[in-house]
Amino acid sequence: MSLGQKTLAGLIWTFVSIVGTKFSTLIVGIVLARLLEPEVFGLVAMLFVFLEISQVFVKSGFAHALIREEVLTEEDKCTTFYSNLFASLVFYTILYIGAPAISRFYEQPELISLTRVMGLVLIAQAFTIVQSATLSNQLEFKKLSIAVTVSNVGAGIIAIIMAYKGYGVWAIGYKYLFTAVIKSVIFWVINPWLPRQFINAASFKKLFGFGSKLLATEIIAKGFSNIYKVIIGKAFSAATLGYYTQGQQYVLHLTEGAGTTIQKVTYPVLSKKGADPKALNEAYKKVVRASSYIVFPAVLGMVVMAEPLLLTLVGVKWLPAVPFLQFVGIGAIVNHLATLNQNVLKVKGRSDLFLKMESITKVIILISIFIGIQFGIWGLLAAKVLSDFVSYFGSLYFVRRYIEYSGKNQLLDIGVIILQCIPMLVCLGLIAVYSTLSPILNLGLGAVSGTFIYFGFTYLIKSSSLAFILSLLANKYPIFKKYAY
Repeated sequence: MSLGQKTLAGLIWTFVSIVGTKFSTLIVGIVLARLLEPEVFGLVAMLFVFLEISQVFVKSGFAHALIREEVLTEEDKCTTFYSNLFASLVFYTILYIGAPAISRFYEQPELISLTRVMGLVLIAQAFTIVQSATLSNQLEFKKLSIAVTVSNVGAGIIAIIMAYKGYGVWAIGYKYLFTAVIKSVIFWVINPWLPRQFINAASFKKLFGFGSKLLATEIIAKGFSNIYKVIIGKAFSAATLGYYTQGQQYVLHLTEGAGTTIQKVTYPVLSKKGADPKALNEAYKKVVRASSYIVFPAVLGMVVMAEPLLLTLVGVKWLPAVPFLQFVGIGAIVNHLATLNQNVLKVKGRSDLFLKMESITKVIILISIFIGIQFGIWGLLAAKVLSDFVSYFGSLYFVRRYIEYSGKNQLLDIGVIILQCIPMLVCLGLIAVYSTLSPILNLGLGAVSGTFIYFGFTYLIKSSSLAFILSLLANKYPIFKKYAY
């Protein structure tokens, strides 16, 4: 199978995985939101920053280092496995001991036991890093899809049963733990591997040399992606944080369903083109255009239809989450582009510039947050949107020296796609403002008419982004050949 065929297969299987995962997670989230109160979701969200930063330390950038290796040696895999396992034990111990301090910080007694249980995720995940990175390196996205989808569905079913039985916040807490445990078991079944050596000093130096800079970068990224949850949880209330996370999750389902599919597949694929500047340049332009073509209308449509969406899915008690969803959605339209731009620096091995870029943009974000919080929750959310755009423009500055695709040209490309969204957005706006139908009918009408208008209009004007997507599909599925142009 050629690299192009592997890329398409990877896109399809990763999209199936993420859509399956996001769909199952969405369904589970809707059921849990109807069974549980906003405060419950806020309690769990308070722990995200501690768990996610710990996870970054456990991975230590080794996964990215393994994926970009041309040949994976046994020394590399064993070094990664034992390093990650040791780190997971260390950081679980830190979380276990630090649980009372976390509880005092938020003034929430339940967080002591919740931290200690959810922290076990670190150990479970340490057993999957080598298997996952190996499959990504080999572009075996089908197996990755199976593991991710099955683990999320299984854990989701358990969580719903627990919520129905009255376990409250523990339904969500155990969902995260069971997801990691089930995924670990599946990875060891579909990609069996046992370490036959211990940590190799030369391998550690090589992998950590690349991964250490990404480690620092990801710590900064995770800290700042969760900083709003920390501030909202501390300065406002668990319910307010619950509204924020509820609104945020719907945006993430969309952006990760399309943008993350492309990001996950293109990193190993672009890595293989990294030695050929022209090939990397052309491939990257297509990736940016194709991802924006899918992500932009989906997120902007959700922003316009936020109220009927939440009323239909989770009910009137979650109506205060509408403006949270809209704020997050506005920033999310550029988040996936910043991630793609960052991939170029990873592909070129410039993790040092990656770190520098993140550091500078985060300083600006801190300043905007300090100013925004003075105006309450809405000022803070406005600062969140600003930070998303700052990250994107910062990524444009740093990536321009490696790709013959200037920031101006990239902005022109995405500007064209935003213009292509206007007919759809006008239609959705009229429905949202003037329709007297029930929320579920408004949502259905908006989804059908918006999809038809967007794809119909872009097909009529022969959008180059749609042409690229249709050509990829036509190569794999002959039925699309008659629609390609």
